[in-house]
Formats: sequence, C-alpha cells, structure tokens
Amino acid sequence: MAFLTIEKLVKTFGTQTTVKGVDLAVERGEFVTLLGPSGCGKTTILRMIAGFESATSGTIRIDGKDITDLRPNQRHIGMVFQAYALFPNMSVADNIAFGLKVAKKSSAEIAARVKEMLELIKLPQLGDRYPYQLSGGQQQRVALARALAVKPQILLLDEPLSALDAKIRISLREEIRAVQRALGITTIFVTHDQEEALSMSDRICVMNDGNIEQLGTPFEIYNYPKTRFVASFVGTLNPATRSPSPCGRRRCRSATPMAAATI
Repeated sequence: MAFLTIEKLVKTFGTQTTVKGVDLAVERGEFVTLLGPSGCGKTTILRMIAGFESATSGTIRIDGKDITDLRPNQRHIGMVFQAYALFPNMSVADNIAFGLKVAKKSSAEIAARVKEMLELIKLPQLGDRYPYQLSGGQQQRVALARALAVKPQILLLDEPLSALDAKIRISLREEIRAVQRALGITTIFVTHDQEEALSMSDRICVMNDGNIEQLGTPFEIYNYPKTRFVASFVGTLNPATRSPSPCGRRRCRSATPMAAATI
C-alpha cells in the first residue's frame, strides 16, 4: 500500500469544480511534483492534504489512516509556503522552535533540534537573527527547517522558489532535494516551472483543469507525453538554455509543440 493515497478527490467552490476526482498514490520517501499552469488545482490539492481546505468528496490517507476530516494540527504534516510565512517578531531559532514549543517538547529537546536544523540548512551562526535580516533564500531555508523540525510524516512545498531569482532558485532546489533525500521524507512539491519539476522529482503529476493529464518519471514526461497538453506544456522549455535533461543528455528527444500535433 502507498504511504499517501488520494482517492476520487473533489473540491468545489460554489459552482466551480477546481479538483475533479483526482486519484494519486505516493510511496514512502518519494518526491512527487504537481506540475501545471495557474488554476489547474495543484495548490488546492496540497491545501486539502494539509487540512487548510476541506474536500468536497473523496478520501486522503496517510500510512493507511483516513485523515480527510482531521484538523491541520492532527495530521502531522509540515508545509512550506510560497511567501515563507515566518514570524517577523521571532528570531530564526524561535521560528524553527515554534512547532516544538506548541508540541510541549522539553527545552533541552528543542535546543538540540533547533541546532540540528540550523546545521541542516547551513545557517548555524544565524539563529539569533530576525527574518528581515536574512536574504530571500535564507528565509526560505528557515521556513523549510521550521516545517521539518517537528519530524512530519509528509512535507508539502507550495511553490517555495517562485519569489527567488534564477541563480538562487537553482542552488536552493538542489539543497531542498539533498535534504529530502538525507531525511527520506515523503514530499509533495507544487510548481508551474517545468525545469524545477524535471530536475527535482522522482515522479511528476502533470495537471490541467482539475485533472491529472499524466503521471510518470521525469524521463517519461519529457520524452513520452501522452496528451497534447503535456507535450505542449513541457515542450515550452528552451533546449538551448536548460540544464541537462533527465535522460542524462543535454538534448534528448523532447516534447515539442510540433510533436504535440502528432498525438
């Protein structure tokens, strides 16, 4: 059985259905990306997993337990938001410690865990600083450390790199992937950036209009798109400027708009 299971998940806002009966199974320790354009339903799915939005219908299970109707603080999930959402009146160390204090951990345990997290995100000397004294990349690392400090079962990342410049994005996505692999934590990553998805994921779930168009490895998504939408959306990458493709070559047979026309 998969570690995270989503079955027939539907979300309706008024007369508009944003998520249309989505099924998804994620294995323990897997890094899965929800990729798609704005409004396709990917962030809504993430928020339903976290408990910030209630499902209209369907079920969400973690390790066999139905969490569909549980409150966010009962789900043991860590989430990193696009806007960081750090507490401006708290130091870096206090931000990281926040969830541990809510969980009423001992002072010694909190101090040890905060130190461990600061080492993990490579900011061991910045625990006393405040968010406004950090760069955008450093703030995002702190947000990641805060989410991981409570040892969640699942880590959710909602377009965490979109507010950063290109050079920092590339560096930070490598760091996030390295941390995820080191901890072996099951991770769901949301992005509209095709290159981020292709470079970071074990599998990619391409979404369009509330539905899953294709689920597969980066190699499968990149080289063998199953629908016209997947071919055209992933095919918008520029072969001349992108980093090496998932197949290990600078240019493999990509999904171009021309290829899409033949599907």
